[in-house]
Amino acid sequence: MLLTCPKCALSYAIDGAQLGPQGRTVRCASCKTTWHAEKPEEPIELPLEKAVEKPATGLKEVKAKKIPSLYRDMIESQKRHKALMAQGIIWGALAATFVAMLGTAFLLRVDLVRAFPRLGGAYAAVGVPVNAAGLEVLESKLENTLRGGRFVATVTLRVKNIRDEANPVPPVRVDLMDKESNPIDTTLIPPLGLTLEANETRVLTFDIPDPSNRVKNIKLAFDMQAAKDLSRVRPSLMNGTGGGHGEEAHGDGGHGTPPATEDAHAAPDHEAAPAADAGHAATATENAHGDATTAADHATEKPAELRPAPAAPSAEAHH
Repeated sequence: MLLTCPKCALSYAIDGAQLGPQGRTVRCASCKTTWHAEKPEEPIELPLEKAVEKPATGLKEVKAKKIPSLYRDMIESQKRHKALMAQGIIWGALAATFVAMLGTAFLLRVDLVRAFPRLGGAYAAVGVPVNAAGLEVLESKLENTLRGGRFVATVTLRVKNIRDEANPVPPVRVDLMDKESNPIDTTLIPPLGLTLEANETRVLTFDIPDPSNRVKNIKLAFDMQAAKDLSRVRPSLMNGTGGGHGEEAHGDGGHGTPPATEDAHAAPDHEAAPAADAGHAATATENAHGDATTAADHATEKPAELRPAPAAPSAEAHH
């Protein structure tokens, strides 16, 4: 065994039996230090018995679920939840956009129909009729008369501008029907630049040729699509330029005369009457064959400038 001097750390190799069971005093040969040295005790190895766990009594064994499977299910559930939320957001945004479009289409329905007149049918189909012309027909009257040896249907309208600004009158589409309301023909009456001031009311009179004298009923409508078409291809019928007795001045295909505004009391049977005073007058104009047509007065709310209504031309007048 080895003995080490506690002072100078010099080691000595000796026989362990020399120390004896109680140890002995030794002295370092180098530094002369003495100390009591003992033989180190050998470790005692004790055998250890393995502990045996006693089985638990009265408890039911349950197979534990795998943790990875639970985690995977949780992840899948979170993914499904996020997907449902994303779909809900998308459908909600689409629904909000659709509602906003419907609201815009309703609020701007008049402007939309004025810009795209064919949309008026779509609005009417869903129960939202649109008055894009801004005019209201307060009264209408049909008279069958004989003018210059020809039968004509004289239509008188009392029209009000419901806008707070000047409003040009669009073409009037007239559906002609017999006494059983069977359709006979359709004619378009051009406005020739007629404009109503804000909230103004006027009486319009125009003649429609009726050779067979069968027209007993009519259906009137302000045609915004025709207004766009005429403004593009035949602007003289819209602004009243180009002469009052030419081919364009007699309407669509020569079916009717342009409307005449009336500001005096009506003369009987639409015959020309002499001017009585400044407030009661009727004006007659001659057509290409000398026929006269009179715009009679029906006492409108606001005086308006007289505009003659030329009689419908005969078939020879266009040749």
